[in-house]
Amino acid sequence: MASQTRRPIDEVAAAEGERLASDPNVVSVGIGLKIVAGKATMETALHYYVRQKLPELDAIRQHGSNPVPLEAGGYKTDVLPLTLARATDCPSQRTPTGQRGSRREDPLVGGTSTSVLGSFHNIVTSYGTLGGICFDRGNDAAMAMSNAHVWGTDAGAEVIQPFPSVMDYVGGTVEWLACGGPLSHLLTWTAPSPLTAILTTAAAGAWAAAAASDAEDPTRWGQRTGPVPAPGVTTIRERVHISAPLPRLPFPGRNWSSTAKWSYTRKTSSGSSHAETTAQRPNEHVLVGKRVFTHREVYNAGDPVVICAQIWTPLTTRGADHERFVVAHIFPIADPSRTTQRILSPSSGCARTDIALDRSRRPICIRGFPHQVPSLPNINFPLVAAPFVLIGEDSSVLLDPGPTNPSGVTAVRLPSKRILPLACPPSTHIDLTLFHRGKPVRATAVSANGNPVDTAITPSTPSTPSTLHKLTLTGPEIIRIELDTHGGESYLATICADKRMLENIEKWKGVGTYYGGAFKLPIKEPDGKWAVVVVSQSVDNSPTGGDPIAAARKLGGIVDSANVTETGECACEVLFDATFEVKTVVLL
Repeated sequence: MASQTRRPIDEVAAAEGERLASDPNVVSVGIGLKIVAGKATMETALHYYVRQKLPELDAIRQHGSNPVPLEAGGYKTDVLPLTLARATDCPSQRTPTGQRGSRREDPLVGGTSTSVLGSFHNIVTSYGTLGGICFDRGNDAAMAMSNAHVWGTDAGAEVIQPFPSVMDYVGGTVEWLACGGPLSHLLTWTAPSPLTAILTTAAAGAWAAAAASDAEDPTRWGQRTGPVPAPGVTTIRERVHISAPLPRLPFPGRNWSSTAKWSYTRKTSSGSSHAETTAQRPNEHVLVGKRVFTHREVYNAGDPVVICAQIWTPLTTRGADHERFVVAHIFPIADPSRTTQRILSPSSGCARTDIALDRSRRPICIRGFPHQVPSLPNINFPLVAAPFVLIGEDSSVLLDPGPTNPSGVTAVRLPSKRILPLACPPSTHIDLTLFHRGKPVRATAVSANGNPVDTAITPSTPSTPSTLHKLTLTGPEIIRIELDTHGGESYLATICADKRMLENIEKWKGVGTYYGGAFKLPIKEPDGKWAVVVVSQSVDNSPTGGDPIAAARKLGGIVDSANVTETGECACEVLFDATFEVKTVVLL
């Protein structure tokens, strides 16, 4: 009958914890399963965690402690030594800047914000709190716990920390653009449809961060510039209103700006005060570029695929701030729903692999342009010569080899009344072969972030069509070449693109860091081409108590890689950072 009248075990544990609060050896009292001979039984017990488990009464007394009873409140007891895998530093002692949960916590302790890396999402739309770290009694493996509504019900899911927050930023939509009206999708179907939603969300985050947080948080600005309440006056409410026109195609990782207008109102017990400001706010989350490669170009089914990314961050962020959270998305182009994600970690091995591969890298070249219709010289842009695209809608002319075409291949005449953009795969080196009459041709290489990174120009002296000119352009993550004929008659004969190592990235005010990871192809994977899309995000390493304005510029979870390119007035495509082939090898 005694067992039916005893208090609940959690109340007994709490009472025992209070009773022993001043005991120098007892750390805490909890609840668990009774341990017998090192194995858990199915009987509930009180767990007394002690700094030192002392075997004799005299030793316990010498430490100023008291022995733990065999039973307490009708429950059996266990005395367990408190074991710390490493020193802890609780989030409450080192709160992430702005409480966004985007600061990396080391060690991981309960209360840290996390998210499951699932589907195509490295930009998560849900997140939750880490309950704590525990250990498998069978093999001592470290495990983590959280609620099912946070991580789902499947064991073994990939959980990331810090979580890339979007809930703070997505306050508007990115689907209303200068092209006119709301677009159901901003991207073409060149890449998996889930990525369209992800990059749309990332664009909203980048735009909102630039408009509201990158230079100074509107609330902090209002508190700093507005009237300070007199002593004894109580602040009842603060209200901030932000208005910022959406830039055209405000994708993350690209250079653009928006004119942001803030209004700040403070309501106090003695009245209200108001302040307003208007400022041009640029997107500060922009990489210099990135270069992605696999350790082979062709794999068999079941092979491990090594993915390497060289991330070029601005040179001004040399030091701890150049660290990035990098995720690779790998998928068969024929079936992009089968996407695999891998978090890439800093890797010196990728640096060594890069050096070895650079000796054998070969450019991708297009030598001559085929007729869209046999024997018909007139064509309409865009002319696709995979993997290059000549962007435009005006018509041009193809010129076959002959006395006025010294290239030996069919050349395309460049527009004389506009600059011709030529889209190319992400590259570091571009070679062009041209010929013209009189006026020079200027070629400009544009990086994925929108910056011009190199220019080259043919000789300005008059020349005859029999003279071939070769232009070479170099820079980080070149995705577009702009050709300006200055109104003259000019022809493009060949294009070559390469993705070799850059010797002097400081020329473009960048510093490079290698990241690497791997995944294994399915054992029965059919033949086909795969693509890799790498997304980089900022990490918040701001010190607690530091400059809040400086901390605002280091918001964690903002995408700073450019993963989208324009291929027309209102058309965009996802950039494939790398591709590789899966081919079945038949042994005879």
